[in-house]
Amino acid sequence: MSGPRLSIIPARAATDPALKPRDLQVLCVLGRHTDDLGWCRKSQVKMAEEMGCARSTVYDAIERLVTAGYLERYVQEEINGRDSPHVYRVILDPRHADPAAVRDADLGGDRGAGTPADRPAPPADISAPPADPEPAPPAGPGPAPKNDPIRTTDSERGERARAREEDQKAVERWLKRTHPSWPTYVTDSGPKAFAAALSLAPQERETAAERMGDYLASAKVGGRTVICTFGVYLAEKRWEKLPPPAVRTEPDRDYAPPFGPVWGAFVVGTLLIGAHPEHVDQLYRMARLGRGHRFGERWHALRATMEPVPVASPGFEAWRAAFERQGWPWVPDPGEQRVVYFPAGGPDGLGVFEAALREGGETREAAE
Repeated sequence: MSGPRLSIIPARAATDPALKPRDLQVLCVLGRHTDDLGWCRKSQVKMAEEMGCARSTVYDAIERLVTAGYLERYVQEEINGRDSPHVYRVILDPRHADPAAVRDADLGGDRGAGTPADRPAPPADISAPPADPEPAPPAGPGPAPKNDPIRTTDSERGERARAREEDQKAVERWLKRTHPSWPTYVTDSGPKAFAAALSLAPQERETAAERMGDYLASAKVGGRTVICTFGVYLAEKRWEKLPPPAVRTEPDRDYAPPFGPVWGAFVVGTLLIGAHPEHVDQLYRMARLGRGHRFGERWHALRATMEPVPVASPGFEAWRAAFERQGWPWVPDPGEQRVVYFPAGGPDGLGVFEAALREGGETREAAE
């Protein structure tokens, strides 16, 4: 037999109904490697390999163990963006529910005695010692800490676990919407970005998304050739170092929202003519953030040739297939948007749209 022979974990975990079998298994794996102070550094990937499960299973188990008070976790951060195994401490003993009830070890017995009745009777020729001059300290007025497994009920632990799970799902949706717009998205560490986003408050995440364009623009002005990873941008809250955003007194008249008729006319028209495809990529990045753009007059004039197509409808899927046949990049996920505008008549009527487009002259304008 190779490897550790024992695993040091708190015995109470074996019968805790709030824990799942995988939770207990993860706790045992960590307990095999702890030092004299209960700490160890262990990769979730390697734990998943040892247990024969997915890394997400290990991640969820650790979240529940931390919430239930069985683990303390220290997240390792590395500036270069690479993942680093976290450091964990197996918590063997929880906080005592009532410190005032702890028996005095000096009053006799291997484990101490806590009441005068437990004290041995004095010999007949020796008077009994006087009573203690001070009473035992009263218990604290407040409730036990919420992370105390003794006082925390199963329902409370379940509520915290559900809230944690909902927060994680919200972060996953936010990353899916924003991360692809970051220049280093392809090479970024997904877990690193997720951990950094999870540490932010919801409003901080929205502000980070809103200031992404400003940060990237400032980096270009500064002559930077290397942009930090998205995880570093979030972890260091780099948007907070930017000057306040300019406040517009009124919206631009030539502005058009994403997925609308003017936006759709520009996307299809630009791809159809083959001019300025990089501007389509830019529009897609901004659309993922819920932002539109400013367009030239000719694109606003084409709004009458566009029609709304419900998302996930047969017409929507027909346009998706048409984009694939042409080798065009498909539109981003519209999110809560119920319709996306495409040329009227569907892909079969694309010739009518092209004729209207060319009537206004060859495409020379681009979004400002």
